[in-house]
Amino acid sequence: MRVALVGARGHGARHVENLVRLGHDGLATFVGVVDVAEVDAPVPAYPDLPSLAAELHPEIVVISSPPATHRDLVLAAFELGCDVLVEKPAVLSATDFDDISAEALKRGLVGQVGFQTQGTGSYRRLCSLIGSGALGDITGIGAAGRWTRTDAYYERSGWAGRQGEDGTLVNPFAHALQNALLLADVEERTDIAVELELYRCRETISADDTACVRVTAEGAPPVVVATTLCATTSLPPVVLVHGTLGQAVWWYDDDRLTVNDHRMAVAPSVDLLENLIRHRQTGEPLVAPLAAARAFTSIAEQCGKADVPLLPARRVGDRVVLDGIDEVVVRAAEKLATFTELGCGFGR
Repeated sequence: MRVALVGARGHGARHVENLVRLGHDGLATFVGVVDVAEVDAPVPAYPDLPSLAAELHPEIVVISSPPATHRDLVLAAFELGCDVLVEKPAVLSATDFDDISAEALKRGLVGQVGFQTQGTGSYRRLCSLIGSGALGDITGIGAAGRWTRTDAYYERSGWAGRQGEDGTLVNPFAHALQNALLLADVEERTDIAVELELYRCRETISADDTACVRVTAEGAPPVVVATTLCATTSLPPVVLVHGTLGQAVWWYDDDRLTVNDHRMAVAPSVDLLENLIRHRQTGEPLVAPLAAARAFTSIAEQCGKADVPLLPARRVGDRVVLDGIDEVVVRAAEKLATFTELGCGFGR
């Protein structure tokens, strides 16, 4: 498969490495990149996708550019007859989601979203355990994200920290939210109820750096995801599956899963681009299909429009710390409660 990459810097550099690997394995031919700046890639660079496509004729386009550019680039790739792997968030509004979904259907093409943790063996094992009833009835899905971020994190690009494009649920902990929605089986639903509590501890940003969301839908277990970039210490994000017969704890970044404190064996991970190529060749099911990002996109859009009040926090060198937030986000995931219900002092 002939593959082009749009956006080769930042996270895009990982795609460059992966495309080189797939080329060595004989699964893909890395034909070129599109970027507005000079990039380090072993293929020709072009200023835009149409000029690349006119000369190199890709069959798949990987999009790793800023989120606000995704809609137009995905539509352009579909118009060129290419399947797409687009980084998360795929788009930033439900209208844009409907637009790209309709275009894919019209042209008989597919989109895969860069939720790579859906390709982990631990995710597949967890889904199997839930489906088999090993955890009993699922009473809720909680997730907690606790990271620290320095000033440089918000200086890395023009869209970093900008409401509508960034925010803990939309970008750094997007996997926590998406995984929780998937495990609750509400990822494609349009009838979800969303309760948001978004805060920022930096005057220089407009997006949240601390957040809690509860998602409910008829017939589905509640989802609570609590996140912060103002923690005292960075720890791996975790998803908790609460069941009547026990609890599963999943560290998705580490591909590690325990059930009732027992470590579970897991299969190797599946690469999303490799999966998309095999889908084209053999019909193998997509790991992270576009359709599964519908509820996530709806929540991302609401995050872009919500009030994000400023909280008092303390500066520690080149980062900001919100005292007590490390414990609060974990309690929210454990209790399936919002910040307000926990009485943590800054809930609404």
